[in-house]
Amino acid sequence: AEQSAADDSGAIRIDPTQVQNIGVVSAAVVVEEIARTSRTVGILDYDAERITWINTKYEGWIEKVHVNYVGQNVRKGQPLFEIYSPDLVTTQEEYLRALEYVDSMKDSGREETTRQAEALLRSARERMAFWDISVDQIRTLEETRTVQRRVTVHAPTDGVVAGVMQDSLEGMHVKSGMDLYRIADLSTVWVHADIYESDLPWIREGLPAVVSFRNDPEQVYRGKVLFLYPEVNKQTRTLKVCIAVNNPRRQMRPGMYADVELRGPKIHDAVIIPRSAVLRSGERDIVFLDEGDGRFRPQEVHLGVAGEGDRIQILSGLEPGQEVVTQAQFMLDSESRIQEAIAKFMTRAKTTGEPASDQPTPPAHNH
Repeated sequence: AEQSAADDSGAIRIDPTQVQNIGVVSAAVVVEEIARTSRTVGILDYDAERITWINTKYEGWIEKVHVNYVGQNVRKGQPLFEIYSPDLVTTQEEYLRALEYVDSMKDSGREETTRQAEALLRSARERMAFWDISVDQIRTLEETRTVQRRVTVHAPTDGVVAGVMQDSLEGMHVKSGMDLYRIADLSTVWVHADIYESDLPWIREGLPAVVSFRNDPEQVYRGKVLFLYPEVNKQTRTLKVCIAVNNPRRQMRPGMYADVELRGPKIHDAVIIPRSAVLRSGERDIVFLDEGDGRFRPQEVHLGVAGEGDRIQILSGLEPGQEVVTQAQFMLDSESRIQEAIAKFMTRAKTTGEPASDQPTPPAHNH
């Protein structure tokens, strides 16, 4: 292969045939819109605003269970369990006595006594309502005039059983306020994602987010930032954000890992190149300009916003219309370093007056 040549600017020249052999690909510097994108991972969780805890406001014993395991889907109004409660039996008896009293006073002509009977009936009805006895159950009690020893507790909402107090609820003694079931509506899920401190200035509530999964990256779900947690993790220097995502087909489940992209406001008239064109180092970022006819020149750039896909904003160092190398630039970088060594060798030779042939010959580089 023909040896590459370097000039004072650090540019290198490679035989056009070799350019094709090593697979150099270039792309134009363009001016486009771009939005800042932060990529991270998140863990799915239940939507805390769509979780319902099932408990009773009275003491009793569960005598029959209709729903008893985690993962079971339930519909609003579906029976969960039947409970015997002495307090409920007593309240039903009081309600029936008040109902009979009102009926007996209707034809008495004693208005004051009738009003008192009706107030007593309302009081007994309100007590049952406070204990979550449904309107239909009260109507059945009025129609049958028979005290129900067991009262059925129904699901107040659609969802999936996300938790049960114990493996078997049948026969369990229940105290008021004891949480027996946790029912979650999965039509929306939350994603808890970690954001680095450097991205925090532009992360805010309402910011659009895209969620996807490694096993099906083509399927994306769109959501938005619901809130930011108050504290930064001292070890990882990240802040958790909560993203709400619609889950209409209930495919996303709590505990799943997801890839998350947060997209900031659009920046107009930004100078854009493919991110693959940038050679990153700890001190500076370099691209190779393709100046045609096998001539390539390294150029330092200052990076701006990283956008969606393989795009990144250039704040300085490039002009629209220039061409940058997007593939095989690592080989050019290697060639540039060799030419830099050759240039330093020749400079030393001229300074000391020693013939170049007396110096060690640098290794040949094949393209």
